[in-house]
Amino acid sequence: MHKCLVEICQEFETIENFLTKPNEKNNELVNSLFSDFMECFPLIKEEKLTYPKEFIHDVSLFNEGNFMLVKKFQDVQMRYLMLSDFYDYARLTKKYKKA
Repeated sequence: MHKCLVEICQEFETIENFLTKPNEKNNELVNSLFSDFMECFPLIKEEKLTYPKEFIHDVSLFNEGNFMLVKKFQDVQMRYLMLSDFYDYARLTKKYKKA
């Protein structure tokens, strides 16, 4: 797995109780990780083809400025859920192993 995605997964593991006890620190971290993901994912070339088409599609449309995707991901909880889906996928497929 590409280094930038590994780093995102490692940082994602530090988030605790995001949905049950929201706080500004977690919101800032999720926003930062989401931005990093949106910048990193398009750069991984062939590797991204091994990921579900939903990730490829959402990242592509978001980065193109698609109104509905941009609006959807203005919500920090939606950003968190997308990162959580990616993290879970990476763990389940053993692309990422917890350090």
